[in-house]
Amino acid sequence: MARVMALRVRRGDWVSAHGLWREVKAIRSDRYAAGGPQVVLVFKEGPALRVNAADELTVDRRGRTVRDKPRGRRT
Repeated sequence: MARVMALRVRRGDWVSAHGLWREVKAIRSDRYAAGGPQVVLVFKEGPALRVNAADELTVDRRGRTVRDKPRGRRT
């Protein structure tokens, strides 16, 4: 389990939202009316969740590694 930015959530991740753990079925990028980035998480069950792209979410990857920092470019 780790805290990651909403932008880093992937399909198959389990996200804690409103006190429940839900499995992510799809992720969409969108923009607020003012132009700021947002992420729409679509769950296998229950309603979708819109969050600011930089918001931190509690994520469980069920055995897969959660990286704290993105990999840099290899040259």
